Amino acid sequence: MKIFTIILSIILVSCVPAGSLVAGESGRPKLEFRGIEDPLLENVKRNVRLATRLQDPSPITTGEMRRLQRRITNEIKQALQPYGYYKSTIRKESTEATDTLIYHIELNAPVRINQLTLSFPEPGQQQAEFTEWRDNYPLQVGDILVQPAYDAQKKSLLSTALRLGYFDARFTEHKITINADRSQADINLVFDSGMRYKVGDISLIWSTEERVKQKIDDDVLTPLIAAKSGHFYDSDALSKTQRELAGTGYFSSVDVQTGEPDDTAGVVPINIMLTPSKSRVYHAEIGAGTDTGLRGGVGFENRRVNRHGHNLNFRLGGSEIKRSAIINYRIPLPRDKLDSLNFFGSLEEEIGDTRQYKLSKIGSELTVGWRDALVSFGLTASREKYTRLNRVGIAGEQTTDLIMPSLEWSRTVRDDLYFPTQGWSASILMRGADKHLASDIDLAQIIVDAKSLHSLGKGKIKTRVKLAGSVIDEAVRLPESLGFLAGGDDSIRGYRYESIGVERNGVTTVGKNLIVGSIEYQHPIKSNFAWATFIDAGDVFDGNARYKKGAGMGLRWRLPFGALRLDLASALDRPGDPVRLHFSFGTDL
Repeated sequence: MKIFTIILSIILVSCVPAGSLVAGESGRPKLEFRGIEDPLLENVKRNVRLATRLQDPSPITTGEMRRLQRRITNEIKQALQPYGYYKSTIRKESTEATDTLIYHIELNAPVRINQLTLSFPEPGQQQAEFTEWRDNYPLQVGDILVQPAYDAQKKSLLSTALRLGYFDARFTEHKITINADRSQADINLVFDSGMRYKVGDISLIWSTEERVKQKIDDDVLTPLIAAKSGHFYDSDALSKTQRELAGTGYFSSVDVQTGEPDDTAGVVPINIMLTPSKSRVYHAEIGAGTDTGLRGGVGFENRRVNRHGHNLNFRLGGSEIKRSAIINYRIPLPRDKLDSLNFFGSLEEEIGDTRQYKLSKIGSELTVGWRDALVSFGLTASREKYTRLNRVGIAGEQTTDLIMPSLEWSRTVRDDLYFPTQGWSASILMRGADKHLASDIDLAQIIVDAKSLHSLGKGKIKTRVKLAGSVIDEAVRLPESLGFLAGGDDSIRGYRYESIGVERNGVTTVGKNLIVGSIEYQHPIKSNFAWATFIDAGDVFDGNARYKKGAGMGLRWRLPFGALRLDLASALDRPGDPVRLHFSFGTDL
């Protein structure tokens, strides 16, 4: 039996032609194509069946190998034709090796575009997106005919038409004519957009799968709907509507559906399917930072207090130096999605090395959207008990009552919510108090905070500046919570948290004015990591500023909801340039 097996193996091997490729037990055979590069090479690999068969780990018989080899030349030629090469020549390299098969490919003269016709009957000629598509069409007279680009552009135009509400759009003519000698081609595309549909009835449909104890009135949700009845259809408006409604917290899911177009009236209905979220939510959080040490908090939120969409939020939080309790009642206003009226109360306590106070506040705030920004008008009544420190400890406790109106403007522009590469943010806060209006002191303050982010090569430059100034009758009576200190993770790195202030009675305490600036460069290194180098400078002062500087390097780790920042910074204005470690979590804008 063994002799018979050997004789049969010799017969089978002798039947294989010279140069054929055999899958031996020592490993799978190799197949090479020379003379072409991607995307042609990739297309050849996808369309030559032997190449794809070799990716299959199952054994290849001698008969199957012969059949696949006979087809290779024709398959290579067919794979090159979509890229304009109809006259290619294929030469198989003669080799004694049985584990490699090499094909040399000469492309020769390609098919070039001789005539290009892109036509838009009315009303398509008036649509800016269509004319932009035509002006930027990638295939021009004299170019090599690349059919994948031709097909992609057709799909792109149809996709744009559907996005804009041209639901009857179609190509009435779409063909490529190649001459007999395969040297020239004519492209003829005639695109009939049909009419553009308008948005018809918009229906808000609440899910009936579960009992909804408290629905929200339509007039509360309407400002969040970007699509408007009677306006031209645009799927981008529907996507924005979905995001805005989902962001309210009222719903666990929002599904915006386009109904069947009515070609008689020229409108299309919109159905918004709403699945409510749990109205009552409890949450807990824990974190740490070099500024605050270990910190945590618990909270409760009632997202739908009533049918008007009122929201109740309560939070308890604390760290090694701060404790707080905050309650807020929010009433959304129908004029704009950003408008709201808030009533709040809070208790706050800080026990730090440079200041100690207990602060209680109640107040209200009207927030309105204005030119893509937020403008807030507030009125707060507060009582603060604070202690002044001297060299030997506490100098005494004081109490200050204030009735303080405020005005704040803020805006953020960024290309991504959690990981922006371009953008800026800015806020301006003005607030004050007057003895003639039930306050213990006269006070006026302005605080300006701005950040910017710009790409630079593969990395990005981050800048920030914070300016604050106070006008007060007596600097020594400035309440601790309203005074300014610097130093720490988000201030001047290299210095301990709130260690930069005004020297008074032998200790560091809050000052009337503040200037802090920073410039930082971040460069990606691998996966979700980047390194950073930075320099910070600033001071807290009553009279003249004496700028302190910190500089160093750090690591950024990109996580799902922000970046973890780890910095090693040196305080350049202290003897020996002491080094301090900082870590924090958040976004760049």
